[in-house]
Amino acid sequence: MRTNLLLSLLLCLVITPISILHAAPNGEPTLPLPVNDALIAPAPASLALATDGEQDLRLPSQYLAGRVAVRLVLPESNGAGDPSTEDWTTDQIEQVTAQARAALDWWRERLPAARLEFDLAVQVVPTRYEPIRYGLAQEGLWISDVFRALGYDGSNYFEQAYRAAFDLRDRRGADWATTLFIVNSARDDGYFADNRFAYAYLNGPFSVITSDGGPYSTQWLRAVIAHEFAHLFGALDQYSAAGVRCDQRSGYLFAPTTNSMFNNCGTNEPSIMRELINSFATGAVDASARAQLGYRDSDSDGIIDVLDTTPSVAITATRQEPGRRPLVELATRDLPYPSPLQPSVSINLITAIEYRVGDSDWQFVVPMDGTYNSGREQAQIELPLYDGEYVVAFRAINLAGNVSDIITQTVTVNGLGPAPTYRLPEPAQFDGQRLIIHVQAPPATQAVEISARRDFTSAVRLPYAPEITLPLGSTPSLNAISPAATTMYIRFIDSAGLPSLAYAVPITMPPTQHQVMIPLVSR
Repeated sequence: MRTNLLLSLLLCLVITPISILHAAPNGEPTLPLPVNDALIAPAPASLALATDGEQDLRLPSQYLAGRVAVRLVLPESNGAGDPSTEDWTTDQIEQVTAQARAALDWWRERLPAARLEFDLAVQVVPTRYEPIRYGLAQEGLWISDVFRALGYDGSNYFEQAYRAAFDLRDRRGADWATTLFIVNSARDDGYFADNRFAYAYLNGPFSVITSDGGPYSTQWLRAVIAHEFAHLFGALDQYSAAGVRCDQRSGYLFAPTTNSMFNNCGTNEPSIMRELINSFATGAVDASARAQLGYRDSDSDGIIDVLDTTPSVAITATRQEPGRRPLVELATRDLPYPSPLQPSVSINLITAIEYRVGDSDWQFVVPMDGTYNSGREQAQIELPLYDGEYVVAFRAINLAGNVSDIITQTVTVNGLGPAPTYRLPEPAQFDGQRLIIHVQAPPATQAVEISARRDFTSAVRLPYAPEITLPLGSTPSLNAISPAATTMYIRFIDSAGLPSLAYAVPITMPPTQHQVMIPLVSR
């Protein structure tokens, strides 16, 4: 079913072929634009390649946000098949790498709310072919050879490309991954055998560009890379010869191309998808191209739609045994912003699972694996309760700061005795290099734990006393507690060694004393 869905998606995105080169808009340089450069790759034969650890389908590059791993591949002919006419020099490698970095930095600056972070890996890879001698129809010869040299096999070169992308994504801890092939054309005319010089597959898995960028030369290779990189994340061409209609849709959000020159759409904005040099120099990207890349904020809350996701939380098990504290198991996942056609995917992480008993502070829960580093998390909580009946509320929070719906569970505890009374009568206070905290608890209380973090990492454990004085910086565990802190977290350990709920304690600073110099005036 997933294969059929993906094939349907790819068929819906096929664009009208570009038949001729076309001049840039008035007032901008007249240079040929890439011919037929937005292509459709076949779906991976095994969609299991595209799943993450929780079996959520994720394609190589669905929208341009988050952490993107980019493999910059420079094929190096070794003469084993074709005569070697192009050879990468150190200067050429550095120049191409700088151009690729400039293109990626350009996109990061254009999309500030996308949380973009690029991880660029540069690899010079041997091949028995000389890629510049071939055209699109023969690309599989040298591309398959290159991927095989990198250690990726498959039934065809697209399967190899998908394997390479998913492997790079996983190894680099990225949200997306793609491959940029830059083919050495220094001794050629900057064009492939079929007169192409740049093209990319919509939503991946790779793009191919000559090192001269055709008519743009090495100086403006960055603009060519930026244009093709947008195709890798779903943006369509907008110049007239591309033949893209105003209502033609693409990308994760399936957004229309409302800035196309082909049939005089409603907008006429400068854009890297219409012209390369001036648009790159001025940082021009129109609204429809941004939307096709996933950069749209429908509710104007400052969070783009693809990142404006909401987590969910569910109780998976509850154990309540006499004489023991109740144990609750929770599962949470981030619910993706839905795509009309592509597999719906969220790259937001769960950042907290919390619970609250009555009107207590929200309690932070450490997940089972110890770290919040996924869009799915599980937690097991031993609720620090005593005899009685309680309504406990649970919620999850994601990286965007969005909070799940609250779910509640009624629990009954017996056999532990009444709850001790704990109080913090006043805020903590800095006094020079000391933090002073006043607490109230039953005399039999064993200890007090104090931390600058809600998860009580590196907590300081001290015997209970009504006044606790912490000399800051005296031990490594106190280094996190500094005069810059505004809140501390405290929990009590009762006479039986059981911890209490955590309490957030505000910190106040002593009044700043100023010396006032009064001049003496003699008459």
